[in-house]
Amino acid sequence: MNKFFLTLLLTPLFAFALSIPNLQPIESLDEKKRGREFLQLIWGTGIVISDIETMTYLKKLGQELVIYSENPNKHFDFFFLKNDSINAFAGAYGYIGVHTGMLLSSDTEAELAGVLAHEISHVTQNHLVRYAKKASKNNYLMLAGVLAAALVDNNKASEAIFSTTIAGVLQQGINFTREHEWEADRIGTAMLKKSGFNPQGMANFFKKLKDDANAQEFLQSHPLSINRIADSLQRSARSGKGDRKDSFAYAVIKAKLYYQDKHKIKPEKDQAITKYMQAYQAFEKEEYVKAKKYVDKLLAINGTKPSNILAGRIASKMGNIKLSQQYFAKNRITEEDEASLYYSAKAYLDNHQYHSGIAILKPFLRINQGSYETYKLLALLYVKQGSEGRSHIQSAKALVVQGELDKAIGHYERAKMLVGSQDLYDIITVKINELQQTIDLFKP
Repeated sequence: MNKFFLTLLLTPLFAFALSIPNLQPIESLDEKKRGREFLQLIWGTGIVISDIETMTYLKKLGQELVIYSENPNKHFDFFFLKNDSINAFAGAYGYIGVHTGMLLSSDTEAELAGVLAHEISHVTQNHLVRYAKKASKNNYLMLAGVLAAALVDNNKASEAIFSTTIAGVLQQGINFTREHEWEADRIGTAMLKKSGFNPQGMANFFKKLKDDANAQEFLQSHPLSINRIADSLQRSARSGKGDRKDSFAYAVIKAKLYYQDKHKIKPEKDQAITKYMQAYQAFEKEEYVKAKKYVDKLLAINGTKPSNILAGRIASKMGNIKLSQQYFAKNRITEEDEASLYYSAKAYLDNHQYHSGIAILKPFLRINQGSYETYKLLALLYVKQGSEGRSHIQSAKALVVQGELDKAIGHYERAKMLVGSQDLYDIITVKINELQQTIDLFKP
């Protein structure tokens, strides 16, 4: 099944699947169950962007917008998926995905924020459960079956099912959700204004989509009309332009994704971005002396978090672990930044100082929910240190992030056979019981 069909299925099936009554702060068991299924599907595509800087940027931006939503107590999480098409979707339990094509086609951070605000509004305004009530059980199961076929790359089966039955079902969903699109526009625009972004960001982006061939997937599930665009533009114009400028992180992530896709640097007007990408390209080519020359020039004009992280990574590869840690520490003066902590620990790993790497990540993950990559890095550090039992514990936590609770239990069980501490053995037993109880609750 090609990317068009896969994305088209992802959005209508789960973007309007199941949710909870408006303003209810705690999600229902049913929504959590659907959320876990959807989370597994997202990771099962194999195209989730796991780069720690890119991932934490999107999550931070999404959570900043959620604060200004109409239900900030709901659960949300955000993902970039490597896909050239211009698309975004919202799913059960507040899981929101954005294709890299969406990011690369945006001209401002306000446009990306506008798309996120729109999807967040679909969740907070109960559009999910309202669609579910309209959709029949047979349609739901049929769509779920096609999506499953797509994920296992069963092209013939998926194409056959799509061509005979799915198109009509999707069109029914689209017709039903037109009113939801207007509502999401209105509430999303208000979120942009409150967060300091240009409220016209959403309307301007949607205006561009009308004539973009790569946006057809988005338009299938987010039907636009001339009246809707005009209404959004008029409403946002009355709200002012906002005073929030594009962040350097937004520009850096766009530039890096372009480079990773095209294998060349995109010409930039901003001198800081140009220097960053010259240093990044040299770093990727393992030309570390050359990378350092560029990053030193970058730091002279831009000392923000992305610049410090890149400088720290370069210093680490050159064997200057002390200097690398100084760069990473600059980002942690005001906040516990996961990306900086990750690369700080990675620098210790690369320089065979495993205990120091563990000492960086362990306190953070004790009080914070980490990302998949961070748990996997800590697991690797424990392996290098010779603590296989503790490595399995961290691998289990990484699998929980992906919604793979059964596999997580398997790692916990292996950890129980390897740890020497009775206290740790008891803690693992509790974790296994908790996961098993969750699995039992989710059973039909």
